[in-house]
Amino acid sequence: MMIREVITAILLILGFIFLVFSALGVMRLPDFYTRLHSSGIGETLGIVLIGLGLIIYEGFNILSAKILLIMVSIFLVNPVGTHLIGKAAMESGHRPWEEEHKDASISD
Repeated sequence: MMIREVITAILLILGFIFLVFSALGVMRLPDFYTRLHSSGIGETLGIVLIGLGLIIYEGFNILSAKILLIMVSIFLVNPVGTHLIGKAAMESGHRPWEEEHKDASISD
């Protein structure tokens, strides 16, 4: 294997791992805001790593320039969209999840 293929494989695997953890976070986290945080960060980083892997594998040509343009737009738009969705939820009255704490001084 060439070094370019090894680097590509590492970046693709890392991107896939971030996307899987992002999906798991959306399924397992307790409320809307933590799920939004998980999906926003995990998907952005996963897609950027996969895009970098594809650019390295392809070499520099018109296809890699298109992939780079898509990566940059996702890198800029996804965090802004996540922020706007969270802000809209907060303004509409959606409250963050709060863990219930039992008071230790009260005995049953």
